Amino acid sequence: MKKSRFLYLHAGANPGKVAALDALQAQYAAYLGVCCETMLKAHRFTVPLREKQAFFPECESLSSQIVKNVRDHAIGIVSGWVTSKYTTKLKGLIKAKFRDGELDEPMRAALYILGKRLVDKPGGKVTQEALDLYWSWLLDENIVGRTPGISSRCGMRMSEMTAVLGTSEDTIITAWWLGFSHLDAGKARIQVPLAPSPYVKKVCDVSKGVLARKDKRGRWRFEVVERKEWEVPEPTPEMPRIGVDVGLNCMAATSDGRLLGGALKPKFNALYETVKQVRANRQRQGFKDNSPRLDRLEQNLTGMVKSMAGRCSNELAFAYPGYAFVIEDLDLRGCRGAKRFAYRALHHNLSVKAPCLVVNPAYSSQTCPSCGYVSRSNRRGIKFVCRSCGRISHADAVGGINLLGRSEDKQVGLDDHPSAVKALLRERFRARCRTSSSGESVQNALAPSSRRLTTGVPHGSGTASNQVVAS
Repeated sequence: MKKSRFLYLHAGANPGKVAALDALQAQYAAYLGVCCETMLKAHRFTVPLREKQAFFPECESLSSQIVKNVRDHAIGIVSGWVTSKYTTKLKGLIKAKFRDGELDEPMRAALYILGKRLVDKPGGKVTQEALDLYWSWLLDENIVGRTPGISSRCGMRMSEMTAVLGTSEDTIITAWWLGFSHLDAGKARIQVPLAPSPYVKKVCDVSKGVLARKDKRGRWRFEVVERKEWEVPEPTPEMPRIGVDVGLNCMAATSDGRLLGGALKPKFNALYETVKQVRANRQRQGFKDNSPRLDRLEQNLTGMVKSMAGRCSNELAFAYPGYAFVIEDLDLRGCRGAKRFAYRALHHNLSVKAPCLVVNPAYSSQTCPSCGYVSRSNRRGIKFVCRSCGRISHADAVGGINLLGRSEDKQVGLDDHPSAVKALLRERFRARCRTSSSGESVQNALAPSSRRLTTGVPHGSGTASNQVVAS
């Protein structure tokens, strides 16, 4: 995995050079909008290299190299938009219309091919009729929403032919500089100073291409990609392990009782309710699905979860160096609100920073870690009280404890159905009760085939602890 690094425009930059950068961005955005509109009018998903020069309109205000960057940018925007609309809107629409008898089998197959492969011309199973129908849906705002719009703050893709990142030890203001092509053809590149980044030490450590854009505060930001590959080691049997569960009341709960990201839920729920109310009001009034305000609110939701997930994953990686994290198999069915958002964000952040083991999570939040009793009534909000042995624990931490134990349970696999897992857990509990009542100490054949797992973390007390450490 490669990481993005940000370099900001230095506060002491020459106003005239900043104005030249703003002027270039305005022309870039205008021509990008023209290219996107041209592709939509021509009903093109993508444009091959040999056709770009003849297909797109000319632009005299930009250099030939910048024009190439803009055209590639437009192709990426349109093809990405079409792909996302197929996944979120048109795939379900095709299925519904075929079920209602409005589409026959050949037309359904052709529409699926269009959505998956982005075929521009008729051929094989794809007919011109299918192309026309598919594009009529794509351009209908009542079906898929708005077509791609180009913001005045859109980023500029600048290749090594149009922007060069470099350093100079002879300058006073800063050692980092960016030279970029501008609107005055024939003149040398304009050099603007950049504020140094603690993550970028040398120019050779980052990519040659630059994405230049303005942030919400109007400050220029230049994004580069770090060349260094971040390799995550594979988990081994010798590694110490710790269970991490996405809680209902916190972002992450570990098997040793540590709770992370507890401040996310109240803020998320408040914003989530606002989004639902805005969307419901628009539906009642017959407006189209999306609006600039709704898009902004949903972006805030996503950003809130991503920021907290990154913060929690960093804290876990630093707190448990050399550990393998046991996480549950990602299944979003039945999940809503903050937990649905947090699943993907936390799992992705952890998997790219530390070795992870994925286990079957069935009934991990309803099973008592002490006696193995399984019941929905064991859990009430954030409190876990076992109805059999009386164990009291934090409900979110119980999930992490059970995930840790599940990591070496050879009798519960990832593909096992929840009903089969529940039957196995209940049979283990009954066998344990029979063994304890008869006074025998013989290991039952249905007992988990795993060693007793403890975290061994200095601030924790192992898997049998009720201690909770909120962070």
